[in-house]
Amino acid sequence: MTYLKYLIIPFVFMTWVQTKAQLPKPTPLQMEWQKMEQIAFVHFSINTFTDMEWGYGNESPELFNPTQLDCRQWVKICKDAGLKGVILTAKHHDGFCLWPSKYTGHSVKNSPWKNGKGDVVREFSEACKEYGLKMGLYLSPWDCNHPAYGKPEYNQYFKNQLTELLTNYGDLFEIWFDGANGGRGYYGTDSLHNRSIAADYYDWKGFVEIVRKLQPNCVVHGGGLPDIRWVGNEEGHAAETHWSSLRPNDQFDKDKSRPQQLNTGHEDGTRWLPSETDVSVRPGWYYHAFEDHKVKTLPELTDIYYESVGRNSLLLLNLSPDKRGLVHPIDSARLLEWKRQLDLDFSKNLIDKNCRFSSGEPKNLKSAFDNDFNSYWQASSTTGTLEIDFRKEITCNRLLLQEYIPEGQKVKNFAVDIWENGNWAELTKATTIGYKRILRFLPVKTQKLRIRIEGSLAPAMISTVAVYNAPVLLAQPEIRRDQSGKITILSPDKIGEIYYTTDGTQPTRSSARYSQPFVLDGPAIVKAVICNGPDNQGETTTQKFTGSKSEWKIVGETKPNPALFDGNPGSTWTSKKGVKSIEIDLGAATSFRGISYLPDQSRGNYGIALNYIVSVSPDGNTWEPVAKGEFSNIRNNPVGQTINFSKPVQFQFLKLESTLISDGHPSLGIAELNLITD
Repeated sequence: MTYLKYLIIPFVFMTWVQTKAQLPKPTPLQMEWQKMEQIAFVHFSINTFTDMEWGYGNESPELFNPTQLDCRQWVKICKDAGLKGVILTAKHHDGFCLWPSKYTGHSVKNSPWKNGKGDVVREFSEACKEYGLKMGLYLSPWDCNHPAYGKPEYNQYFKNQLTELLTNYGDLFEIWFDGANGGRGYYGTDSLHNRSIAADYYDWKGFVEIVRKLQPNCVVHGGGLPDIRWVGNEEGHAAETHWSSLRPNDQFDKDKSRPQQLNTGHEDGTRWLPSETDVSVRPGWYYHAFEDHKVKTLPELTDIYYESVGRNSLLLLNLSPDKRGLVHPIDSARLLEWKRQLDLDFSKNLIDKNCRFSSGEPKNLKSAFDNDFNSYWQASSTTGTLEIDFRKEITCNRLLLQEYIPEGQKVKNFAVDIWENGNWAELTKATTIGYKRILRFLPVKTQKLRIRIEGSLAPAMISTVAVYNAPVLLAQPEIRRDQSGKITILSPDKIGEIYYTTDGTQPTRSSARYSQPFVLDGPAIVKAVICNGPDNQGETTTQKFTGSKSEWKIVGETKPNPALFDGNPGSTWTSKKGVKSIEIDLGAATSFRGISYLPDQSRGNYGIALNYIVSVSPDGNTWEPVAKGEFSNIRNNPVGQTINFSKPVQFQFLKLESTLISDGHPSLGIAELNLITD
């Protein structure tokens, strides 16, 4: 045994040294980028005027004519909201350029705006300089307009445009290369057609070399994953387990989707590639007037912050200027409200000079609590504890932790304990920390708090520990109605009391208090609000219901109240394997002018329809198509979709089919399907 002991100890030590040496680390440029924490996106282009998300490339430049374009307004809103940089979509997939590129006529130089003498990128650059925000640019490699797209010479065209942007508008902190390639476009012709490209068509290496040469202080998003990575979705969340490291492209897990792995990173990754969480304040990326009532609520935006910045990612929050060229007042007010809320959440760190700290490794212990990222406490092994005695009872509901990531990300999992009735009681468990991890929990009272690092790749380096008691922000209630007409109202956080109305009026504490589900079939408007105490009231949820679904049936199925009709966006109906359509018997001839389709809302996003054909029938045998098209960007942004018909119809049978399902799935997935009747 003695001999084995002396063999094992050196082996363990050598393994730790090897792991430590192999941990990927950020470059100074990546580190500077990560510390920005929150930046903005701006989507404004020809799509704003065509009311589309992805254009086709045949849009006339004459459509681009903002009447009050003011980049200063955009940037000032971003600055006031606490965002540190702004990225402008200089060219989206339609190929329309917001600067007067000398390499194409599909740009602002052929628009009526400023008689063709305008340059949005120039005005944007000047606004960023005026307000002291860093500037970034988005340039789509996919170009639905350019005739050379798909041919070898297009890469040179793209390099020419990239060079224009990198040399004429000042310093950039980030360049955004989108990986989307839908194939379809006009490509300089009068007819829509597809043009496929090879997997290695883009000269990513050449593109990145131009950036390195012309903008050495600029990080690259995309382009073969050079500096930072996409978080894997456009919904605003990084995974709870979130590593800043990735394996090489050819070593990703075969049994997990690529977006899923981008969302978690790889514990054994060999390259430092931190994530950027891109999400829009609205459902779409470009402005659509019909989304004015769908701007994300304060609780939703706050959740996004905690699930991006609070999970070791950087938040990229999109704004959508309208046809005037201005950010809508609803959006700007919500951003400022969000900034005020975050300021309140982190207004007072409860760890102060009166606290006592202890640990099994006391060396440099106070460095974890001095609010200096560049100083840190280091554990002596792959486990360790940090204990805080507040010396009085405090109430808290937030814990903020940071690792000293210039030496790599190490912590795999940890637990948090509170002192309760003379003993330690576990409050919560979590996995990774990284640059920043913020845990939220219901308010607890305690005098002591303990952090137990239960596993790490190498001895942890903790640079920041902070504790807060944030104001309770009441979530909006969820209102659901199933096929039988039963209304259920839910409080997501199970805090407070719910009050509701069914006559369209604003609910107050004097309205009916919700205690159990009730039946309200047929057309109806239900409004609900959560109240907690006399002074804390959340935002109102409004749910408009159309006619009754009590007689609806899925043709070929007999199951009552299927997931498709249960009013729960968290449940999903899927077709039989190999079937990419659904037929619904509405029970009687019904008048409607469109349908709404909500794809699967789970993190797996199963069976999302990328295109659609909607047909109607009087008898379920003879079908008449009434709408056909595609859902732009739905795979990455699986929000509810509206399909409007050219005119109202009145039929008993409805069919939705798709010829193209995301990720090669063999079935169609639908969370909810509704008729549009008014």
